[in-house]
Amino acid sequence: MQASRRIATRLLTFASFVVGSAGIWFGACIAVDLSKVPNLSFLEKYQPVGFIQIYDRNDKLICKIEDIEKRNIIPLSQITPHLQRAVLAAEDHHFYEHHGLDFVGIARATMVNIMARHAKQGGSTITQQLAKNLFFESEKRSLSTKVAEAIIANQLETRFTKEKILELYLNEVYFGNGAYGIEQAANLYFNKPAAELTIGESAYIAGLIRWPSRGGVPQYSRENKSRQTDVVDKMLEYGFITADQAQEAKEQHLVFKSRPQKKVVHTAITRYPYYISYVLDLVKGMYTEGEMQRHGLRVYTNLDQAAQESAERALDYGIRHAPAGCTQGALVSINVKDGAVLALVGGVGDYMKHQWNCATSPHTTGSAFKPFVYLANFNRGILSPASHIEDTPIVIPQKNEPDYKPKNFDGKYMGDITVSEALAYSRNTCAIRAALLVGLDTVIDTAHSAGIKQRIAPQVSLALGCSAASPLEMAGAYGTLARGGVYIKPAVLRRIEDKHGNALQAFYFYPERVFQERPVAQLVDVLQEVVSQGTGTQAKLGNRPVAGKTGTSDQAKDLWFVGFTPDLVTAVWGGNSENKPIPGSHVTGGTVMARIWANYNRAYYARHDVPASWFVACTRVPGVKFPTRETTKEVKDRVQVHQRAPIVRYEDIDPTYRAPIQRASRRQVRSYSPSKGVTDYRWSR
Repeated sequence: MQASRRIATRLLTFASFVVGSAGIWFGACIAVDLSKVPNLSFLEKYQPVGFIQIYDRNDKLICKIEDIEKRNIIPLSQITPHLQRAVLAAEDHHFYEHHGLDFVGIARATMVNIMARHAKQGGSTITQQLAKNLFFESEKRSLSTKVAEAIIANQLETRFTKEKILELYLNEVYFGNGAYGIEQAANLYFNKPAAELTIGESAYIAGLIRWPSRGGVPQYSRENKSRQTDVVDKMLEYGFITADQAQEAKEQHLVFKSRPQKKVVHTAITRYPYYISYVLDLVKGMYTEGEMQRHGLRVYTNLDQAAQESAERALDYGIRHAPAGCTQGALVSINVKDGAVLALVGGVGDYMKHQWNCATSPHTTGSAFKPFVYLANFNRGILSPASHIEDTPIVIPQKNEPDYKPKNFDGKYMGDITVSEALAYSRNTCAIRAALLVGLDTVIDTAHSAGIKQRIAPQVSLALGCSAASPLEMAGAYGTLARGGVYIKPAVLRRIEDKHGNALQAFYFYPERVFQERPVAQLVDVLQEVVSQGTGTQAKLGNRPVAGKTGTSDQAKDLWFVGFTPDLVTAVWGGNSENKPIPGSHVTGGTVMARIWANYNRAYYARHDVPASWFVACTRVPGVKFPTRETTKEVKDRVQVHQRAPIVRYEDIDPTYRAPIQRASRRQVRSYSPSKGVTDYRWSR
């Protein structure tokens, strides 16, 4: 008996210890969450964000942003009661009855979720949502975080009136399409101030709070209308409107502002607006407003001011002198060595009139995608640059659709040609045959490994670039080729500090070998022929080595040139905001974008030194190892061989030289030794 009591006592003691320890740990987690919250006094004179200082690649201050969002803070008196009631009906109809927590709502939501077996309904009050948006938006949803939110909600209710809390919430909440706060949402969707919204319009906007990403998106229009009807029904149920008003609101034809912008204007940005706005978007995704208020961030970027200025001038000049219909463009330039984004221009003209960042938005890639089709074949040993492939008409049957009959841009066919010639002259039928040889899934995997992250549909036309990618993605993918098969994610940020200089985050590049060197060297050799004698001759830089590829989508809606030198990879896109065809029989990426690319590179090298050797620069990065299937000894031996290689000067490079191409039968692929690829040169200005 005594032994049993001793065991029971020990178990009870252990259980008490476990429970006590868990309680201490849980309390500590809550304390950590609460420590992130600044003094609530800053909400007395609410401004969305404290200052953010942006620095360039050389740690020079570019600008100081006082408010990273275009958000018009208005008092509650300037927000129509219709909108206030619609939001209360949609989010928290007991708002004026609780003290930050709605226990009835929590219980109801819990029962609904249990019955549905998933999170179907939330029990958070408007005050809790305000606390979350201000202080815990970027935090993982843990129990301790929810408790911290409840504590802050209680403090908000104690410190401020209900009207002030509702005012803060309506000025803070996100309504989709870059609209932060009700005044901007009212203007964005209905081109009117928040004071003039009707019941129907108010219900529509209130319905966006739960699903802001669907606001104004055509494919969700039916769901948005259904959500608006639900909000109107709730307004009637809670006595906020009469039955006649509800019926009128449901029948109202909503007139939306045409083509709502999907990016926010950053009015404080006066220099390099597209690069800086992209930086601010990244920072906003990492820190809550409360954190930014508390820290006052210093953001150190990879922006090279000389490169950015050259890019802006080259793109602006090129688009102004482009054929009629090509009214917009984008340019992204990346350092080959570390993936640093040196320049990023997302449009031309007045930024206030064109805020959509074309550099980070996807466009149909056209023939600029073809290198990945051939690389997939080179990787598998199915084709080599010397292999023969037919440039003849091809018909591909398709299930439940008309036969697919791709044609070349010039409407002509060259017959039996080499793969090298097929890519250099961008022959469409050859690319289709190459894609079918290796398989569409393999082509897709190759493109994704190189750095194109957009979804690529497994259809035959992918070989001709029917899929889309952003100039930033394309520059990153071609950077993989420039490194001989090593992928590095393009990097805009280097580090972030608080206003006192204390480090908050540091960003490093992580090279990853995704392709073996030989097939990439073969491809790079052919891409040099694209520039030396193919479709990209406008991109020549004298006798400097250049590799690249032109791209022209269907009906010339998108024009591309993506190319690289041993240390710099640059993607240039052109088109228009309406996605309309650009008229003209000779409008291609090779005649328009390649010139812009060349002009930018000439300006860049006029203000920058050229590294002595690409390979040495890449392999001597301290503490960086390239993941590879080769053994450590093999990698070291290979590095040493390259480091001992003789220097090749510009004068030694014959720009007209073309490697002899071995003839091979269609079924036989002979060994192919590429001429000196772009990544093998050590060159100087």
